[in-house]
Amino acid sequence: MALSETHCAPRLVRAIRVGLPAAFVVAFGLAASGATAANQVADGSSSRDVMEQARGEIPWAKLSRQDQRLTQYVVRKASLFRRSPTHAFDCDPQVFNFLSQHPEVVVNVWNLMGVSKLSLTRHAEDRFHAEDGAGAEGALRVMHADYQPDSRNTVVVFADGQYQAGPMPEPIDAHCVLVLRSASRRESDGRDYVTARLDSFVRFEHVGTELIAKTLKPLLVKSADHNFTETMKFVSTFSRTAEQRPDGLLNLAQRLDKVDDKTREELAVLCRETAARHASVDPAAGPIRLARLQQPEEVAGR
Repeated sequence: MALSETHCAPRLVRAIRVGLPAAFVVAFGLAASGATAANQVADGSSSRDVMEQARGEIPWAKLSRQDQRLTQYVVRKASLFRRSPTHAFDCDPQVFNFLSQHPEVVVNVWNLMGVSKLSLTRHAEDRFHAEDGAGAEGALRVMHADYQPDSRNTVVVFADGQYQAGPMPEPIDAHCVLVLRSASRRESDGRDYVTARLDSFVRFEHVGTELIAKTLKPLLVKSADHNFTETMKFVSTFSRTAEQRPDGLLNLAQRLDKVDDKTREELAVLCRETAARHASVDPAAGPIRLARLQQPEEVAGR
């Protein structure tokens, strides 16, 4: 018996949501409550013209021949494409770079605070495995990463995502190519602002799934854009906390139980150095508070 679109919607969102985090797992997770606002400087788009532009902006020459073939396989016949809204948000570039390069730290923070069951395990410098605890999992590999001190970064990720649960006769398989681009600038108030944008190409292997995904495209786009925006706010708040209340993050770093000692120590050093660079304390600043982002069932029900 065919599954209805209502039942398929949350499953597709989960399958994509677990495949996408590789490029910047922060981009599709949970958000900070009361975070510094992220100002939208460019709208998101799924248009064919923007998709063609995004294809041309992939740093093909930086990819190995094998990775070029994998990328072409996805982007030439992508079932879905989305360029996220571009946001500018108050954030220390070094904090942004650290969180981008260590997504397992972010997920471990979520786990400790009880706001997510997502797990992300680093198997090598460029490889991760993600599971959401509800039937979705993904293998993630960073094909290219160029990080600069001013956060003028380009990251390209290939992800294989799968979802299998409930009455589904077969799993939903998806391949994703994600390109994260960022930059930073210092404003007249002396604060650094990071801009970030994510291009996502998703290819489904089954025709039936692809047709449903295209039907549900507005739902998937809304969920992805919302979560990306809210997570940028989380990154901003994390950065502010490192500046103003580093002791809280130092204590949190000691509690991280799913990252190695080297990463834990690097986070502690980052907090101290960030506080020293800004050398200011805002007594009104509070601890990081995390709130859930839209879950697939909540989005589908609207």
